[in-house]
Amino acid sequence: MGDQHKQPFQLSSPIGPQPGLRGRNAVVVAVTLWIASHFFVTMIARFATWEGSASYNRVADLCRWDCPGYGTVLRSGYDKAAYGENGANNWPYHPLFPMTAYPLARWFKLPDTASLVIASKLELLFAIYAFLLLLSDQISCTTDCLKAGSLVAFNPYLIYAHAGYAEPLYFALISLAFYFAQRRRWLASGAMGGLASATRFVGFLFAVSYAIVWLRDWRARESLFEDNLRRVIGLLLCPIGTVAFMLYLHRRMGDALVQLHSQVAWLKVPGNPLHTLWLCFVGLRWPRVWGIMILAALLLSAYLVKLRKPDLGVFLALSVLIPIAATFGSTPRYIWWQPPFLYAAYWIFRRHTGFWITYIFFSGGVAAFTIVEWWGIHPFVA
Repeated sequence: MGDQHKQPFQLSSPIGPQPGLRGRNAVVVAVTLWIASHFFVTMIARFATWEGSASYNRVADLCRWDCPGYGTVLRSGYDKAAYGENGANNWPYHPLFPMTAYPLARWFKLPDTASLVIASKLELLFAIYAFLLLLSDQISCTTDCLKAGSLVAFNPYLIYAHAGYAEPLYFALISLAFYFAQRRRWLASGAMGGLASATRFVGFLFAVSYAIVWLRDWRARESLFEDNLRRVIGLLLCPIGTVAFMLYLHRRMGDALVQLHSQVAWLKVPGNPLHTLWLCFVGLRWPRVWGIMILAALLLSAYLVKLRKPDLGVFLALSVLIPIAATFGSTPRYIWWQPPFLYAAYWIFRRHTGFWITYIFFSGGVAAFTIVEWWGIHPFVA
């Protein structure tokens, strides 16, 4: 009898919390998990200083690998020419994330490295809450809310959310883009997709998912032209961040695709993603782990299509295949910081609750290990 009267867990509006205990619960859960995630990273980073080469005395010490590259964008804008023997440059770093760190650096006079790290930490809170919104139709109680949010807050590769990377901002924007698309709020969805495309290169792929939702909705409606103008505008907004960045690079460098051409400095040359997958499995240790992750992502993309979520499934497949066409070195963050991947994981864990224990051990172990190795000489976490 009790199940018949069970009401779905209502989340507050993405524009702002609505009155009511359940709406506040979503915010409280997000904030609680965000604080716990921060303490987890801080604790493991402190332990890492006991052994190895880790040096963690302040949050800015987490700014390594790509983070200083974002710092050059924040400090002096985009390079006019490549430098160094390998032709290094900061053209691949999309502008929206360093722009979010700008107030901290310029208004509060914080160092660039600290500004980027703090900005990414704050955006993790945004990411947790946005993911809860995306799953709001499937969340029925506070326990479900905690489980869903923990997939983001304790991501196996959560170090990227605390080290001055664009991953949490991108994750939040894509989550909101899907959330608004599912509710036929076309302009809001397109705007979030446009911002995501200004955050990471694969963000423009949301235009494909937007079109899928549009076509599915088009068939279901009696009026084929209802809200047509808003849909068209929303679709045009989806890649606007990428388009604006390309136009800027064309004006500055004379090459709109210089961000892709410059990838050779990192030994990334576009090729066959299936060949990259093959290289993972013929390799040893970590490459094989990454190969398993790639296969898991592709299987979950098919699973999402089976769940009648083709917009999520197609986006996940494309957002994994395109980056690995050039490299497998950064595979973990290409996969684990994709909302559809965690969305599918939540569905599986909800149906097979026994998997949660296994996942908790896996996630906690990998997260701790990557934090310790963040200061190591092996760039597998970069």
